[in-house]
Amino acid sequence: KNKKKALLGPTFDPLCTAILVLAISIRFACPCCCSAKSSPPLSVRDDYSHVPDVEPFEIEAPQEQKETSADTCLRNEPEELNEQLITSASVTSSNNRLLFLDNVKTFLTALVVIHHVTCAFGACGEGSWFLIIGQDGPVAFHRFGAILTTLNQSFFMPLFFFISAYFVPSSYAKKGGEGFRKSKKQRLWIPAMGESFLIVPACTAIANLVARGELPFYGPYPGVAWFIFWLLIFNWVYSTLVEAGNNNDKEQQPRREFPSTIQRLLWGIGVCGVLLLPFLVMLKGDFASMPISVGSFTCDFLMFYLGIQAKTHGWLETSLSSQLDIRPLSFACMVFAEALGIAVTTFFIDQHSWVGLMCVLLAGVFCLDMGLLVLLIFQQYMNFENRVTKFLARSAYGVYLLHPLVIVGVTALYAVIYNMISNDDPIIFRDKAGHDDLLVVGTGGEKYIPLGWTLVTIMSNLIVWPLAYGFTCLPYLKNIL
Repeated sequence: KNKKKALLGPTFDPLCTAILVLAISIRFACPCCCSAKSSPPLSVRDDYSHVPDVEPFEIEAPQEQKETSADTCLRNEPEELNEQLITSASVTSSNNRLLFLDNVKTFLTALVVIHHVTCAFGACGEGSWFLIIGQDGPVAFHRFGAILTTLNQSFFMPLFFFISAYFVPSSYAKKGGEGFRKSKKQRLWIPAMGESFLIVPACTAIANLVARGELPFYGPYPGVAWFIFWLLIFNWVYSTLVEAGNNNDKEQQPRREFPSTIQRLLWGIGVCGVLLLPFLVMLKGDFASMPISVGSFTCDFLMFYLGIQAKTHGWLETSLSSQLDIRPLSFACMVFAEALGIAVTTFFIDQHSWVGLMCVLLAGVFCLDMGLLVLLIFQQYMNFENRVTKFLARSAYGVYLLHPLVIVGVTALYAVIYNMISNDDPIIFRDKAGHDDLLVVGTGGEKYIPLGWTLVTIMSNLIVWPLAYGFTCLPYLKNIL
């Protein structure tokens, strides 16, 4: 994601971000708003009393059994985690849970970590990460990085919105409006504020200390918590619409059929492609902290809506492959062709404007199809749980929040060690003039950039997953993470 000059000016995003954070804080954290009159639980009307409310990274606590000391942290999960119950036996385990969704969330979180390590090594463009080295790295590596990050960006955050939305109706129906908002305050708002006011400033401090030997001014910003703030916005809109329609929507909706290939194609081109284009032109960079790129904004709105529909109409409760209107192998080949088309366009996207248009349209279709393919594969082959998958799923939320700090720290350590042992092509960081004071870009070390990326990817993952899991064992944080 190259941060070029936005048409709406450099202060537009910070202003919108401040308004977003303030509005969310008033809605979900202000006592007068949280205690306002709202809808009671809807379990009688919608029959969701048996269904869990699970946040985007949550998992259910394990079944009761003889416990060892190694089980203590996995046992110490908040009560609302003990609920991911689905009735269909075709895709559920013996304890009636969609186990594959836990594994999908782990997979997506790992992709986020790899994505940001790749940005740290110059593949996403200047201004896309706190500390960047390898801006002048090998062309082949930058090609690889551009393809990887473009494909990731096209689908992984919209799929997070889809999975998060899938649990919203049952959460609201079980708790009612006031309980729903209180749970979002604890599980989403508090971590988002911690990320914005602690983790992000710490990342900029480490980057500037390593590059310039000085601390920057304190600058809170959502960083990766943009996803959580926007998820809160979507939850706010959902609860408002449900409360407004309480007296007018007494009958259960008829079941909507699973989207056909043609429908997904039209939605991808229209909503995730054409409707996204004006925002790409006007909002180069971020909008209210949300990165504006392929697979963002309109794609996030659509996938959140589809997640609500998936829960309402039971799309994930039966085999996804049986609901496709084409053979699964043909569908997989179609997704591969879409990915190949996106990869090819990255080679020429800066040369012709029509190539950029093709990339956006292809990415729009890929957003829906790749998300569906991931769900299909994990439903069929990863619908299980063991100690490893339980550990990873339990850690995933903490990994999402902590990984920027770990990646910046490990990248900085790599740069320091590299400069200590290499005199030929040292990593040199620019002066403040000419770029953002808080974001640091370094050049040099060109020959070893692929090796550095590999080492930082491995070390970041080895550190952040156990670290996040450790936080889930702490007395207060275990009820948040």
